Amino acid sequence: MSALDFAAMLRAEKRKARSGAVAKPAPQQKSQQSRPAPDAATAALDTSRSRPALQVLPGAPPTIAYAADWISEAEEAAIVAAAKRGDDWVTVRGRRLRRLGGPAGEAGFAPEPLPRWARDACAAAAASDTSSRPVPNHVLVNAYDFAKESYVLPHTDGPAYDDRTFTLSCGADAVVVFKERLKTSDIGVRPATTRCEVLLRRRSLLAFSREAYTECTHEIGAAPDTIGLCCVNLDAAKAHVGDVVGRAGERVSFTLRCARHGAE
Repeated sequence: MSALDFAAMLRAEKRKARSGAVAKPAPQQKSQQSRPAPDAATAALDTSRSRPALQVLPGAPPTIAYAADWISEAEEAAIVAAAKRGDDWVTVRGRRLRRLGGPAGEAGFAPEPLPRWARDACAAAAASDTSSRPVPNHVLVNAYDFAKESYVLPHTDGPAYDDRTFTLSCGADAVVVFKERLKTSDIGVRPATTRCEVLLRRRSLLAFSREAYTECTHEIGAAPDTIGLCCVNLDAAKAHVGDVVGRAGERVSFTLRCARHGAE
């Protein structure tokens, strides 16, 4: 499966929505664009709270790290509620999506202001990393209803971002699978080799960069997962080989990245 281009996918969904909508008067559109977002000033995280450091996972590519219980239950409820206050959700393959920070990857892109809760999450994630990389300025919120078929196809996050991604998981557990990124000539000829699996417990933070970002794809399947020998965070996630990760309720994930400024 080829890599997903999130920016292109989001533009396509918005074009579809516009094609079936009734045009609104220009003055009303201008008024809607100028008003602050419903969640612009909403706080969710305790910025004074000490958070667990990200730990490199033995058996995984060396640029994958994980921290369990990175936020509290109260913070989990608050950040999900804050995100849901937004009125700019769209539906994409297998989930609902909200993009914050602007159209990364487009010519002339400059980051747009983030809501307070998103800024705080980005700053806290960057502080949990020992590298000197820039603080994330872009957030994708994905909501998966596990009562329906919900999944993420194999993809890379692409060159629109600095090659580091943080994923904050809320609401429900899931397993992310990292596989080798096939050369174009190998696609459809042979299957990609699994590099590792990571059990994403609710309230955990995952970080991956460099090799894991550029040379691997990542995905979340549509069916319940059975923990296998490829899972590299059994101890940190308090799991065992053979455990079944069920699909119940709603999972909300927050993908935090630093979008690159676009060229004119």
